[in-house]
Amino acid sequence: MIITAKASHISHSPRKVNLVAKSIVGLPAAKALEQLNFTFKRASNPVSKVLKQAIANATNNLKLDAKSLVVETAFATKGRTLKRGLFGGRMRYKPFERTASHLTINLKSVAPRAKQDPAQLDKAVPVKKVSTKRK
Repeated sequence: MIITAKASHISHSPRKVNLVAKSIVGLPAAKALEQLNFTFKRASNPVSKVLKQAIANATNNLKLDAKSLVVETAFATKGRTLKRGLFGGRMRYKPFERTASHLTINLKSVAPRAKQDPAQLDKAVPVKKVSTKRK
């Protein structure tokens, strides 16, 4: 099952938000939040907010366990563009664009793996003996 959370018009460029968003793909949700807390990028704050929103959607609406959630995809696309500019030398106008981004995070629910005893692992996998003698 896929859980989605979105945020529109984040005032960071999509290129910079994607750097942070791609770093959490494939991680469990709790581990991804922890990693975002220690990421020294300005875009980590809105990404962590949207991730918390996705976790809340899963726990409140679908009654899923927060420990079983994994970040499946996270990406940012181009949003609105504001045209801005500065005056340069000799009163020339130097235009630039402020691009916002739309952030989407998808979580999937994964059943937790059952832990096996180390004794059972030894019985299940036969060990092939390899001779170390030279011929």
